[in-house]
Amino acid sequence: MRTNTGAIWASVIALFLGFAAVTQVHSQDVFSRSLNLETPSSLTTLIANLSETNNELRNEIFDVRRDVADAQASVSSGTGTLTEAERQIAQLRVFSAQSAVSGPGISIRIDGGFDERALSDLVNELRNAGAEAIAVNEMRVGPKSYFTGTVDHAIAVDNRPLRGPWTVRAIGSPDVVYVAMTRTGGIIGQFELIYRTTHFGVTKETALDLPAQVVAAR
Repeated sequence: MRTNTGAIWASVIALFLGFAAVTQVHSQDVFSRSLNLETPSSLTTLIANLSETNNELRNEIFDVRRDVADAQASVSSGTGTLTEAERQIAQLRVFSAQSAVSGPGISIRIDGGFDERALSDLVNELRNAGAEAIAVNEMRVGPKSYFTGTVDHAIAVDNRPLRGPWTVRAIGSPDVVYVAMTRTGGIIGQFELIYRTTHFGVTKETALDLPAQVVAAR
């Protein structure tokens, strides 16, 4: 049993390291594009929010590194249990979009002009706010998902074009994620400055069902 447990914990470590490597890279293009549209007072709020986000990211990285260290210690000592390893793997499969998942969260409806850079920023901001799983329309978004524009103004997720209006669904604490998205100086406010004719509707959801990711060939 120790051999099986060690193999599973080794898989946990590999998943943790891969997930950490991807999630430490966060594009914030939307903020740089909106700086020229800000007032002095809103810039002060924005700087404070960015500082808070940076602190949250540092805490997130610390938590992942601690989990990796714990998993490595369990592999070395052979004390990691099969049940705990399987639970960790199930959780990481959700984070990496390899399995379907259900739970409460929020939905964001985007009706109007939008682009792939803004969608990438929105997904990253949802992750920063604690979202465990994210989908755009019916497409699950994974840690390595990429966003591109199309000639007919659709947004492609992993090379699959999705046409607006777009609905971004995120599973996580509805209250926490909702506040993170809608707070003064937050990303929805930034979008409203840039995309003045686009409507952004943010709604708390008691139950969401997100599919597993379907990876398309590049």
